[in-house]
Amino acid sequence: MTKKALLIKATKKLEKLSPEKLQEVLDFAEFLLAKTESDIHNETTLKTAAASEAFSFVNEDKVQYKLSDIKKKK
Repeated sequence: MTKKALLIKATKKLEKLSPEKLQEVLDFAEFLLAKTESDIHNETTLKTAAASEAFSFVNEDKVQYKLSDIKKKK
């Protein structure tokens, strides 16, 4: 179904709702938009961080600890 067809169908349904229910739908739509914007921002941030050298230490060899390196609490 095209976006235009979905909008027409949704509008017909929304016209039947009470003002209170319509406000709930509006609140939910605003939540979805904010979440989408947040997801896009997070994805962009992760791509930028991955492309920079700032986090290159993450890819370095990990330090291997032995059991004898652990000290007991007194």
